[in-house]
Amino acid sequence: MALRLDSFGLTELAAKPEDAFRLAGLAMAEGSRLPGYGGDYYRLRMGDAQVVVRTGRDRESGQEELLGMDAHAGSGCLWTVRVEKDLTPPGTDALSRRILAGREEGPERAVVELLCPDVLPSIREGDTLRLNMAGFPLRISYDAGESSGAMEAGEDTTLLQGLVKDAKVGETFLGMEPLTKFVSVTVSTAMGDIELCHPLDMVAEPQRDMVRPGAVVSALCVLSGDCAVGQYAGGLVFGQEQNFRLLADFLRRGNVERLRPMLRSDCAVRFLENRQEGTENALALLELAGRDLAAAGLGCVRPGVLTAAGQRGRPCLLVGQDEERFALLCRMDTDSLGRVRELEIGRDPEWEFDVLESF
Repeated sequence: MALRLDSFGLTELAAKPEDAFRLAGLAMAEGSRLPGYGGDYYRLRMGDAQVVVRTGRDRESGQEELLGMDAHAGSGCLWTVRVEKDLTPPGTDALSRRILAGREEGPERAVVELLCPDVLPSIREGDTLRLNMAGFPLRISYDAGESSGAMEAGEDTTLLQGLVKDAKVGETFLGMEPLTKFVSVTVSTAMGDIELCHPLDMVAEPQRDMVRPGAVVSALCVLSGDCAVGQYAGGLVFGQEQNFRLLADFLRRGNVERLRPMLRSDCAVRFLENRQEGTENALALLELAGRDLAAAGLGCVRPGVLTAAGQRGRPCLLVGQDEERFALLCRMDTDSLGRVRELEIGRDPEWEFDVLESF
């Protein structure tokens, strides 16, 4: 997403390339690191605003490379949404995603730029996400009257209307130094409360007295939803559920490097009769397995649970041509931290399992 520093009056911090690099360096040096599967995020809190830097890993040098920066508000507004569609533009870096979000009940839809999406093992259509929400208006008006609660998704923006629940002056700081002030309003919408941040001069002069609780706000916004909340607030979470979701995402979409963080350095991976030990050898074997399964047309990947005596209740992953013909089964053993000690992709006629809707 575009770096919406203008919403906080902070445009000068990244006005020139050298300024942007200086800000990114500050975030990486003084911000909190949030590890993702394909890179890292660095969150620099600046009072009621924050900057999040995206970094990837260069496969050849192993060095971090700067991918970009995003801005977000110090918001406490949470949405629970269903992923309706992946809208990520071609050429977007691997640590950014854009989705069309909906809710379980109701026709409302919103385009949401996901912040820190790579802390999640996978994001698929139909998934439920918990997001910390902020909105950056491109146009906004405050009026008296009743709110229709309308919310309409565009190509990369969302038109929304709601009631102002709270209005305050947001402030930004760099260390202890005050920088800027901006308007921060909490708005009740059909999909949940959202924090809208914008400079006061975006509001027409006759409407400025209406920036208060009870007003109806209409805005065309870029919406930002932070995925690093709840159990993912510190970044990656390891466990069998997350590991199997990550493995399933690899088998569907590729990118074996995303598997690296979940593997122990002394892990072992078996694919049919081939067994390899150590992270690099394991990743090479998994990449081979992914290519072979794709070439064989084994593109149906579903969660399952083992049912045979001695294995009952253990989660697994089923791979086949379709849901009637599963050819392979994936099992794993993890350590006390949830990282993979041993992973097996194979077949055995003695294995018994049930297919699950989700882990």
